[in-house]
Amino acid sequence: MTITAPHPEVQESVQYFLATAQSQGQNDELVISLLRESADLLKKRQPHGGTLSDEQVAFLIESGDFTAEEFAETEASVARGDLAEEERKTRLEAVSASLSAAEVAKKLGIDASSVRHRQSKGSLCAFIAGGKRRYPTWQFTDDPTQPVLPGLAALVRGVPEDMHPASIQGFMSTPQASLLINDERVTPAEWLRLGGDPQALVRILNSILQS
Repeated sequence: MTITAPHPEVQESVQYFLATAQSQGQNDELVISLLRESADLLKKRQPHGGTLSDEQVAFLIESGDFTAEEFAETEASVARGDLAEEERKTRLEAVSASLSAAEVAKKLGIDASSVRHRQSKGSLCAFIAGGKRRYPTWQFTDDPTQPVLPGLAALVRGVPEDMHPASIQGFMSTPQASLLINDERVTPAEWLRLGGDPQALVRILNSILQS
C-alpha cells in the first residue's frame, strides 16, 4: 500500500492548530475541532466553473447592483479564493476562541454535566464545531466572583438562531457606536460586564440583520 505524504498546507495547518492550542493552554480537543471544521469548510468550497453567464452579469450591472469595475474585482476575488479564505479564517478564529465543556467546568468550578445543563437552559452560549460543542470565550470574565457575563441569558435568548458563531464573536469584541459608557464606545462584552442592558445588544443585532 502506498501512503501519500500530507500536503504542505495540511502540515502547516496542523502545526498552526497545535501551536494555537498550546499558546492558549488548551487540550487536543481544540485541535480536533479545528481540523474537523477546516475539513468541513473544504468540502463546502464552491467548485470551479460556477461563474455567471454574460446575460446574468449584464443584468447585475444594468440593475445598478454593481458597476462593471466592482463586478470585475468581485469575480477576481472569488477566483483567487479570497472570499473562501476569509471565511475559513474567521470561522477558525471563532473555534480557536472557544473552550470545551471540561475547560468551562474547570473555569466555573462545576462539573461538565452542569455546564451542558446550563447551556441547554440558555444561560451559556455554545456552538458545534467539528462535531463537538464549543463555548466562546467572550462570555467569560476574569472575575472569579462573576466568571460569566451578567445578562448573558437574556442575550443568548435574543441572538438570531441563524447567526454564525464567527459573526457573534466579531460583534461581541467590536466597540459599537450606540454603546457608550462615560462617553466612550465599548464592546458588547464590556457593556454587559459593566451592567449594561442586554436588550440593547439584541436590538443592535436585529438591526444589523435587517439592514
